This record gives sequence, structure tokens and C-alpha cells, in this order.
Amino acid sequence: MVTNKKILGNVLSMAVIFSLFLFVLTGCSKAPVTLTSVQFIESLDKGSGNFDRVLQICFSEPLKDTYYHKVAIVTKENVKILGGGFLKPLASDPTSKCHLRNVYSYINKDSPIEARQLIKDYVLAGNVSQVLIQVYNEKPKGKELPIAEKLFRNL
Repeated sequence: MVTNKKILGNVLSMAVIFSLFLFVLTGCSKAPVTLTSVQFIESLDKGSGNFDRVLQICFSEPLKDTYYHKVAIVTKENVKILGGGFLKPLASDPTSKCHLRNVYSYINKDSPIEARQLIKDYVLAGNVSQVLIQVYNEKPKGKELPIAEKLFRNL
């Protein structure tokens, strides 16, 4: 015989399980992001030569989660630099909407030979025809679609 206590206990158990499921499902999602601007900064280097090409990526809001991004830079001479990496919330300035990325950090095994010199010679403010930025929740493993994407021209 089923009692009211058993029914109430089952209903409460199901409600708790359902609530946990919703919490886990929504707790794992990341806030959407909106790309607003990019620009190349050449004035951060203090003589080392390691930070003379910096890409500033700005969002509509400061990042609150870690995201993965891919970048495709094409200069007016058709030099192409492709790379990516993680963008994390800024501990030093959590209110900043912009992230600074060293362009040399985009060099990888698929980069052209002498990529560092190509960046130094051609990736300059005023000489970049386009920059495509794609942002993902996680590092893509296949053909995942980006959660944000924007093409910037004539930088």
C-alpha cells in the first residue's frame, strides 16, 4: 500500500534530482561574449623586442570565464598568421574589457618559415587588411562553431 508519506518522499526526491540537473546544466554554460574591436599596439616594448607586436582584443563586457580563441591575420602583402590560445579573466584588472596578446605567441608548427621576421616586417598598424577572431567555449576538437566571431578590416 502506497502512503501519502511515500508519495511525498518520491515527489521531493524527483524535485531535488531535477533541480540538481538544472543547476549542473546551467552551471556549466558560459556567458555569451561580444567582440567589439581589435587594434595593433607597437608601443608596449621596452627594448626587448618581444612585445613590439601586440594585438588588443576588446569585448563588450569583461570576461568572467576562460574561452579559447582563434585568430587569422592577413596583411596587405598577403602574409597570413594563424594561431590561437586561451583568454582568461584578467586577475590584474577584472574590470578591463580588453586583452593584450603578443602576436608572436600565435607562431606554431603550421606558421610560415621565418614567421617571426614576417610579423616584425608586415604586421604593423595600418598594414593589416583583415583580422578574423573566433571565440569558443573550449578548444575546438573538430568542427565546433564559434560562440562569437567577427572580421575586422583595414587595421
